[in-house]
Amino acid sequence: MILTTAGRAAPKLIQSAQQLSTKYQIPYIERNGRSIQRLKDDYKEDVMVVGKDKLSLSPLDEQMNLFFHPNLAMVRAKRLLRKDEDPFVKTAKLEKGMSVLDCTLGLASDSIIASLAVGSDGLVTGLEGSKAIYIMVNEGLQHFISTNERFNIAMRRIEVKHVQHLEYLQQQKPNAFDVVYFDPMFHETIDASNGLNLIRAKALEDDLTNLVLEEAKRVARSRVVLKDHWKSERFRYHGFTQYKRKNALFHYGVIELD
Repeated sequence: MILTTAGRAAPKLIQSAQQLSTKYQIPYIERNGRSIQRLKDDYKEDVMVVGKDKLSLSPLDEQMNLFFHPNLAMVRAKRLLRKDEDPFVKTAKLEKGMSVLDCTLGLASDSIIASLAVGSDGLVTGLEGSKAIYIMVNEGLQHFISTNERFNIAMRRIEVKHVQHLEYLQQQKPNAFDVVYFDPMFHETIDASNGLNLIRAKALEDDLTNLVLEEAKRVARSRVVLKDHWKSERFRYHGFTQYKRKNALFHYGVIELD
């Protein structure tokens, strides 16, 4: 992966790109009037582009760009702040002051909702194995500005780590988090979500193995929660109680540990 700026970049934007290059140890390449496709052709790498308002990723073999935007989380947050029910919060039984480990951060929608639910006295840690997604989401959570200040504060509270979830789980003490959460890549394709399909191309294949689950149950104080396609065999295979949601493409499953 290489990092560059949007076209006709001002000195301030170039400086920002160079700072990100140092922070994340990614080579900075001057644009010099070249198109993003030309950079991909020249360097045979994914290209991360620093723009004025956002950081985007142009994968080597894709025409679409991927960038952080918490659109679905914003919709869910408005409902949650109105005291409406959120299926994830309900299933995970999230309350103020709880700690949550999101082992499959992705674009952080569920982590943002968890952060709102557990509040300033709680803790949400998100793990992301893909470096490209980690950088994009980590920066997005820190700098994206919505019109809702509570939403912004909830994003800033999330601690993001670039690490494989099994490695991180093995480093934790027993009962380190109240809830451990998994949202692995769906085995079934959801054609309606182009964004999800693009993430699938970049995400690492960290499946929910028996070893991962045993570590999760050791680290979780109260419960392990799984979000997966409604036809997934993971629920039955790993012993999750599956909570079916009418007309929903995905369901939640829970292993209670109390």
